[in-house]
Amino acid sequence: MMRIDYHLIKNIQEESSRSFEYLRKIHRDLHAHPELSGQESWTADYIENSLKDLDVEIKKNVGGHGLVADLVTDPNKPTIALRVDMDALPIQETSNVPYRSRFPGVMHACGHDVHTAIGIGTARILKKYLDKIPGNIRLIFQPEEEQITGAKRMIREGVLEGPTPKAIFGLHVAPLPVGQLAWTDGLFLSGFDHYLATLVPNENSLISNDHLDAAAQRCCSAIQQLNQWYLPETWEEMQKFWELLKDPPKSLRNFIVYDASVNEEDRDSWHGEFGIGVKAATPHLRRSALGRIRARIIRICRLGKLNYHIESMGSMIDMRNDSKLVQLTSPALKAAIGEENLLHLKAAFPFNCEDFAYYTKIIPGAMAWLGAGNPNKEKYALLHTPDFDVDESCLVTGSTTMVVLLIEALLINS
Repeated sequence: MMRIDYHLIKNIQEESSRSFEYLRKIHRDLHAHPELSGQESWTADYIENSLKDLDVEIKKNVGGHGLVADLVTDPNKPTIALRVDMDALPIQETSNVPYRSRFPGVMHACGHDVHTAIGIGTARILKKYLDKIPGNIRLIFQPEEEQITGAKRMIREGVLEGPTPKAIFGLHVAPLPVGQLAWTDGLFLSGFDHYLATLVPNENSLISNDHLDAAAQRCCSAIQQLNQWYLPETWEEMQKFWELLKDPPKSLRNFIVYDASVNEEDRDSWHGEFGIGVKAATPHLRRSALGRIRARIIRICRLGKLNYHIESMGSMIDMRNDSKLVQLTSPALKAAIGEENLLHLKAAFPFNCEDFAYYTKIIPGAMAWLGAGNPNKEKYALLHTPDFDVDESCLVTGSTTMVVLLIEALLINS
C-alpha cells in the first residue's frame, strides 16, 4: 500500500525535471574539482553554499569534512535520513568532457559527484514541499567512503543521534540503463576479510628474494583461479550480469570472490608478501574460503621449500537492506519511476562493498543502484574506470527517487 499522494509524486517528478539544469551545473562543478578521501574541504564548502538559502540547520566538520543538514518541520515528529558520499579516487581521467577533472591523478570515477548533486537537489525539492513533509529530514554528506572510514567517524560524532532517524537511505550510480533503479530486500553488498600472507624459507634453506617473489606471484595466481565470478568489463557483459542477478543460480546466491596480489608499487620492500581479499555471500562462506586459500599456498610452499603465515588485516561488515523497509516503500518507488524501471535483484552484486553498512547496522536502511549509463551517448558508468561518465538525466531520476522515498518513509513511521 502506497501512502504518499499520487499528485504529490507527479509534482515531485515535475520539480525534479525543472531542476535538471541546476543539478547538471552542480554535478559538473563537483566533477571538475574532485578531492581524495580526507581532503574534501572544497566540496564541503560547495555543499554548504548550495544549502545556505534553504534555512536548514547545517553542521560542518563532522567526522572530518562531513556535513549534516537538518530540515526540521516539527521536532516532535520522526526523522528520516539520507546519506550522500562525496570523495573521489586517485585515478587519472582520460575522458575529454568539458567538465573533466582539473586535478592530475584525481577524478570522480565512482559517481560521488552525482550522489552529492542529488543530495543537494533532494534538499531543494523537499524545501518546496515543506507543508507535505510529515516529519524531519537529515542529510548526511559523508567524506572518506572510499577509505571505509567516513561512516564510522560520522556515527561516532553523533549523526544518528539527537534524534535517531527511523530509517536511512542511500543510492549509488551503476552501469544500468539510465532511468532504472535496482535493489534487494536483503544482502545488497558483501563485506570482506583482508589478510597479509608472508612466505619464508625453511630452516637452513638459502632462497633468493627473486625466488620468494616468484612464489608469492604463483600463490596469487592460484588463489585467483578459485574464482567462478568475475567483474564484467564491458557494458554488454554488465547488462547480462544484472539479468542474471534477477534470477540467480545457487552458485551466484552463494558467491565467493577471491583477490590476491603482490605490492607492485614497492616490490623491493615486500619480498615474499602478498595481500589476500575475500568477499562472500555469508560470513560462513568467507571463513570457509580461507581453508581453500591455505590449501593452495601450502601446495606451492611444499614445492618451493617454504613456510608461510597469514595475518588478518581487518574486515568489513555486510551491507544489508532492511527487508521490511524495502517492501513497504517499493510501491511508492514504482509510482515514482515506473514499475518497469524498478529491478528487484535476488542476489547481491558481489564485487563492491559500502561503508553505508555501518549505518544500517544501527538503524533500518536501504540502498539502491541508480542507472546512469547510456551506450547511445557513450556513457557507460563503469565504476573506477578512467573514462567513467554518466548520462546526467540520472540526476532527475535520483532526486525524484530520494524525495519520494524520504516522504514515504516518514508517512510509514508517522
